Amino acid sequence: MNEKLIQGCAKLGLNLSQVQFEQLETYINAVLDFNKTYNLMKADNADELAVNHVLDSLAAVPHIASLIDSSSKIGDIGSGGGCPGIPLAVAFPENSFTLVERMEKRCVFLESAVRKMNLKNVKILCSQADSVEKEIFDLEVFRAFHPFDKKIVKLLFGMLKKGGHLAAYKARLEKINAEMAEVQVMVPDYKVINLTVPFLEDHERNLVVIKK
Repeated sequence: MNEKLIQGCAKLGLNLSQVQFEQLETYINAVLDFNKTYNLMKADNADELAVNHVLDSLAAVPHIASLIDSSSKIGDIGSGGGCPGIPLAVAFPENSFTLVERMEKRCVFLESAVRKMNLKNVKILCSQADSVEKEIFDLEVFRAFHPFDKKIVKLLFGMLKKGGHLAAYKARLEKINAEMAEVQVMVPDYKVINLTVPFLEDHERNLVVIKK
């Protein structure tokens, strides 16, 4: 079992079961395996993947927990290699997750990883985000999708139920403020929550939360 993953989850106060740790370990191995032929996610080894991608995704768990209940439907938009959607789906097994990804090779990987992990609460939607059904998600998460601009906000709001939330993983506050100034007319109010990622304490990470 990956020690960085175990220690990191403890630092985040996440009480995961043996099965959940095994699912995350299976995911890490699946990404590393796929990376050999197709550069899916930037990571040279299991520790780097566990910290930079899995723990980074899980760092927002306490904040996301306050935005959802057990019936909430969650979309990971532009899921790529599956972060933050897959780690979050492991952490929230009661919730239904949809990973929205337009690139077929990535979708093939996501389908395979979810199957290997025996992750029953996740489905893959291989589609452009603008083709997704309207107002189907209670929460949308994304990590490396797009900077906020008017077109992106309109697209994201289109898939989101009224009263639902967007939770965007972002880096520097300075850059966030510049992005949000561009969409102030559409998003007059938002919250920035500082995230501490275990073993990456010197990297600035923030979660931007917007209510529709």
